[in-house]
Amino acid sequence: MMKREVREKILNLCNLCGKCVPVCPSYRVYKKEAFSPRGRLFLLSQGIEHESFEFCLLCERCERICPHHISFPSFYLGKLKEDLGRKWPMEFKSKEGEVTVYYSCGLKYLYPQALRRFEEILEKRGITVEIPKNLVCCGAPFLNLGLISNLKEKALKNLEVLEKTNGYIVMFCATCLWIFKKIYPKIFKDTQFEERFGKLSERVISAFTYLSLEAEDVLKVLEEERIKKNILFHLPCHLTEDFNLVKNKIETKDFCCGSAKISLWLKGFQKENKREWIRNLKDKKILATFCTGCYLNFNMLLKKPPLVFHWLELL
Repeated sequence: MMKREVREKILNLCNLCGKCVPVCPSYRVYKKEAFSPRGRLFLLSQGIEHESFEFCLLCERCERICPHHISFPSFYLGKLKEDLGRKWPMEFKSKEGEVTVYYSCGLKYLYPQALRRFEEILEKRGITVEIPKNLVCCGAPFLNLGLISNLKEKALKNLEVLEKTNGYIVMFCATCLWIFKKIYPKIFKDTQFEERFGKLSERVISAFTYLSLEAEDVLKVLEEERIKKNILFHLPCHLTEDFNLVKNKIETKDFCCGSAKISLWLKGFQKENKREWIRNLKDKKILATFCTGCYLNFNMLLKKPPLVFHWLELL
């Protein structure tokens, strides 16, 4: 049960204006108040468990648009939070590099060409890239299943490895970016690891943002390719840190892939979202995204064309 003072905080801050309702991916599909951030916050404040909580993608679009910056995911994660209370042994010492790449599952298995293009661009500019060994999954699948202890275990492993590296930590997946910048600091808040994860999150940056700092001229290629090859650039829900930057650099479409949650697959959430995909993808030959979950969903549920790529594969 949520603490009384937290429940009162929600009720006192939320003025029920409804700005959060239309931006919520699950509300767009189900059109029910309980599936909106406002509805979920009310249910949570009353100590009522509801199936709609599972449909929250924790993207925090509600927080961005809320006049009081209220975030349902923040309150919900606080409810799930568990104390791990143990340190991971330091066992890895990496070589030095000017920028560090987080070698995610997507880079390994789905779009390795995106990393090769990134490395080629930086090499021409004399920037050294480091890809540490012993990194593990960001933990998003465990978060989706509510297994916070397992998520913390992955987070601590990544922390020990990445603390030995230098410079920015570059992400090629919107979900990984969001996990490192938003979720890790929240689940370790008020613990002995809070400061370390705070410092780690400050170093995390998307590959798109990093290129806008170091090779902005290269990003013009994406906009040129969009027009030439009839590409639709998809803006993932979790690319929250780069939301405005991206929109100022390239033309994108903002729609939900339906989430990579297995439970939502079984409930048909992706199929419901597919109707919106089809509307946006009319006559498009290529769909490019910046998220592993989105990449998987689009590849598995869409007939070709369009072909599905990572943004940086098109550079």
